[in-house]
Amino acid sequence: MVRVITIRDDVYSDLYKLKKSKGMSFSQIIEYLIKEKENKTRDVLSLAGSINKEDVDEKAEYLVKKGAEEWKRYV
Repeated sequence: MVRVITIRDDVYSDLYKLKKSKGMSFSQIIEYLIKEKENKTRDVLSLAGSINKEDVDEKAEYLVKKGAEEWKRYV
């Protein structure tokens, strides 16, 4: 089944460039991007717990947590 969707011109332009560079259809590009996002999420989650506490920069950890708290206010 074919569906018609509406996207902004800038998004279309980016999709078109990616489509042309990969030699894929728009459907294949969208599917590719969805799978890529899923894989990146899994990759990040697979790292959970893999760093020893001694290896963590405490200042960087504080800044990341602070940034996450601020980000939550906008979501």
